[in-house]
Amino acid sequence: MKITISKKVLLASATLLFATNFFFAQENSVNENSIQETQEISENENLTQDKQEISESENSTQDKQNKTVITVPKNKNNKTAASNETDEYEEATTAATNDADEYTEALPQKEKKSTAKKTTKKSANPFEGMFSSKQSYYKFYGETPLFTGTIGFGIKPRTAQVFIDPKTKKVGIQTYYQSAFFDFMFDEENVALISDGFQQYLQDFNNHALIKDKAMKTRKIYTAKGKCRTEWGTIKSMINNYGDSVFHVGYEFKKNSDRSLPYFCIIVKGCKNIATDIGTNVSKQSVEVQLYFTKAQAQQLLELIGRERVKQELDAEIIQVDEY
Repeated sequence: MKITISKKVLLASATLLFATNFFFAQENSVNENSIQETQEISENENLTQDKQEISESENSTQDKQNKTVITVPKNKNNKTAASNETDEYEEATTAATNDADEYTEALPQKEKKSTAKKTTKKSANPFEGMFSSKQSYYKFYGETPLFTGTIGFGIKPRTAQVFIDPKTKKVGIQTYYQSAFFDFMFDEENVALISDGFQQYLQDFNNHALIKDKAMKTRKIYTAKGKCRTEWGTIKSMINNYGDSVFHVGYEFKKNSDRSLPYFCIIVKGCKNIATDIGTNVSKQSVEVQLYFTKAQAQQLLELIGRERVKQELDAEIIQVDEY
């Protein structure tokens, strides 16, 4: 039996077969794409999960860092406390600068080294001896009013302290004159010259024999060459400059209110500074000092520096030493 298939049937069959294969091919392609997309989605999900884990890890690390940072203020507080201690030390040092010795002792070691370098080998400490004043050896026992000369030929009221030096047995008067303190020390012979001059002044005063218009002559009319020891310094605890002076005794007319009056005067001439134990930066000589007294003031001074009163004070000093 012979089977005959027409061309149309064959063409239709081939077309159907081709369409079927094409359909299955597309379906497989779709399936593969779907699988690929599923894999990509899975990978993306895994990547997202990894990123989340990384982000969580970073957040955890950041939290740890934040926790660590939270402890920083404690360190800062500690630094602040140390800073406060440093400020207190600086304030104490600044307060210590009010006392030179203490500040010098409170200086850091570096500062002490720099200070030591400034000290030259050629000379000793220039301040040596300046703080061991001779005043500690004197005995002050009285005071008296007087006037001192001023620039412009005027006079200024002052108060003089009277003292004795138990070692030399000299009597002295201490007064302030033109920004410095002065000690004038007299032995018994020169106290007698002052006393004799005052007695002559009283006679001329009572006899109206005083000369008015010759001040430079009358200032030394009674005693021309008395001798005394002069000591001076800018403050009482440092009166360490000294020398030997010449003094004059006389009188001088000075204007008081609306008229001129004759004042008894002691004029102590300037002297060379012979101190050798107080450094190098010192004055070379003293200035002239004019001391003026009314009659009552001069009498009070002579009572305090007279022989009887000085002997009394020296005897009392000896008794105190024996008792000690």
